[in-house]
Amino acid sequence: MYPMCLYFLDLLQYEHFRREIVNSQCCKFIDDQAILHFPTPQDAGSEQEEAVARKGHFYGVYLLCSQSLDSRYRGKCYVGFTVNPKRRIRQHNLGCDFGGARKTSRKGPWQMVMIVHGFPNNIVALQFEWAWQQPSLSTRLKMYPELKRKVPRETYFDYNFRILSRMLGVGPWNRLPLTVRWLETDYERAFDVPLPSHMEIVSGKVSISASQRKRGDDAVAPPPVAWAPECHLCMQQIDQPERSRLGCTNPTCRLTCHMLCLANYLLSDEPGHYIPVGGECPLCETRLSWAALLQRKRLLLGIPEELQDQDEDLSDGIDVDSDVEDVPELSD
Repeated sequence: MYPMCLYFLDLLQYEHFRREIVNSQCCKFIDDQAILHFPTPQDAGSEQEEAVARKGHFYGVYLLCSQSLDSRYRGKCYVGFTVNPKRRIRQHNLGCDFGGARKTSRKGPWQMVMIVHGFPNNIVALQFEWAWQQPSLSTRLKMYPELKRKVPRETYFDYNFRILSRMLGVGPWNRLPLTVRWLETDYERAFDVPLPSHMEIVSGKVSISASQRKRGDDAVAPPPVAWAPECHLCMQQIDQPERSRLGCTNPTCRLTCHMLCLANYLLSDEPGHYIPVGGECPLCETRLSWAALLQRKRLLLGIPEELQDQDEDLSDGIDVDSDVEDVPELSD
C-alpha cells in the first residue's frame, strides 16, 4: 500500500481535494476505490491449463450446484468463500464433520461450477459473498428489486448467475480486477450484461501453490529502468522520483511520469473518480493496470512483499450459510 499512500499525499496538495475529503460520503467513496489497489499477485495460467495461484494471495467466492439423486436437493445452489477451491469442495462433499457447511451436508454430491477471484483481501471477498447470498439485504443491490426472488421456472443456478451478473456491474466491485472462472464447462454461458473491460472470463481449474517464503539471494530483482529526467505528460522535472515517479509495465517502454499526472491521464474518461483502474500507456499503448503499476513501484523501491506465513493455517472457517437456495419464487 506504500505507493498508494504516496499517491494520496500528492492529492492532498490540492485544496479542492482537501475540501472534499472532509465529507463522509466522499471518504466512503474513496475507501471503496482504495480497496482496488492492495497488492494481489497471482500466477495466472492459460485458459486451457490449470491456473496456479500463490497461497496467501488467493481469495475466491464460489458457486456450488448439487448433483444429488434426491429430487429435493438436486439443482440447489450454495455460495461460499474459500482460499483453496480444491480443499473446499472436498470438505463440502465429506460433510460438516470434515469442515463442510451444514447446509451442504447430505445434499450432494456437489460441483463447484464457477468461482470469482482477484479480490484484494478476504474482507472484500466475504463482503461479496454476503451480497451474493443476500441480494435482498445488500444496499449495493437495492436498485435491482427483481433480484429479491427467483422467477417461476428459473433454476437455482440461473437465479444465482443473474445475481452475479448484476453484482459485477455495481461499485465498488465493478472496479476490481476480478476474474470469473468457469470450473465446469456444462454450466458455462455468456453474460447477458457485458462485464467491465478490465475483468476476465476464463475456463479451467485452479490450484494453490505452496506459500512463498522469503528467499534472500534467490529473490529476482526487477530489471533496470531507463528513466527520463522529466514527466512525459506535463514536461516538468520530476524532483522526487522515489516518491512520485511511475513508468510503464512494458520493459522496453521509457515512459516516465509523475504519479498524479499518469493517474489524471488514465482518469480522463472517468470523471468523478479519484483512483484509476487502468488504461493505455501514452507512449507504447500497452494496456496498463493501476494495481500492477503500484505493485511494480513497490518492487523498484525495494519494498519486500509482506510475508504470508500466517496464511499457512488459514482455513475456510468463516462459512456463512447461504439463504439463496431457499429463496421464494414469484407467483405467476
